[in-house]
Amino acid sequence: MPLSDDPGDKLKACLNSGWPDPDLDFTPDYLAACERWFAALSPAARNTAVAAIAAYSRGDEVAALELAGILPPAPQVALLPPDE
Repeated sequence: MPLSDDPGDKLKACLNSGWPDPDLDFTPDYLAACERWFAALSPAARNTAVAAIAAYSRGDEVAALELAGILPPAPQVALLPPDE
């Protein structure tokens, strides 16, 4: 799975790291990559990721993206194809 330095991809990786609830619109490989990425974060980076999740959960997407932006590159978003 390719890595991305885009804050949006990093935030999505935070949100889909298995905590609290991953979005099932993403591929299983992507969700597994997000879990591995989160598990490999340093304790400080993991705290930042949790803060980004909290900011997003309270509706502050700007703060969530700013926090996610300082994290290491994360798996690039991979959505499931739409049902036909």
